[in-house]
Amino acid sequence: MKYLKVAAVVALAALAFACAPKIPQADIDAATAAFNDAKTAQADVYAPDAFKTASSANDTLQADLTAKAYGKAKTDAKALLDASNTAKSGVDAGKAAMQTAVDGIVAAINADLPVVQKEIAKAARYGRKAKVDVKSLRALVAQAKTGLADIKTSYDAGNIGDADAKATALQATVEGARKQLEDADYKA
Repeated sequence: MKYLKVAAVVALAALAFACAPKIPQADIDAATAAFNDAKTAQADVYAPDAFKTASSANDTLQADLTAKAYGKAKTDAKALLDASNTAKSGVDAGKAAMQTAVDGIVAAINADLPVVQKEIAKAARYGRKAKVDVKSLRALVAQAKTGLADIKTSYDAGNIGDADAKATALQATVEGARKQLEDADYKA
């Protein structure tokens, strides 16, 4: 009788184990590879919204795997695969748009620098009575020229995201200097 009870328990355990959902490893591997491809392509920089969706799908998949909800994992892996492929396919369009934006920002900086230099020269005529720090503004113009070279280096290397970040920061700096000079009545 005792053996019959043990055999029944073992049979129930075997049945429960056999009926448990299996890990959809092939689906998970394909989805993870697609997500890593999207990361490698810098989808987070060039297609941030699509990458955010893929990242969220990855988080959901990882949470279900941790919770051993393998039944949901197959659906989650499919969602991650689709979102990762969408993010990766958006990289080229995002990169092209960012290149256009960088070109525009660099053109604006190149147009602003001569104006700022004229305004600095106008302020310099007042010497110590100038309402702005001419020396620091001249240093800023020199840094801006170096910054333009850094932007070009990043751009030529294909790192458009870095070039965009540098160009945006440099544009804000040059526009700030111009505003400071114009607010002090040194408009060119």
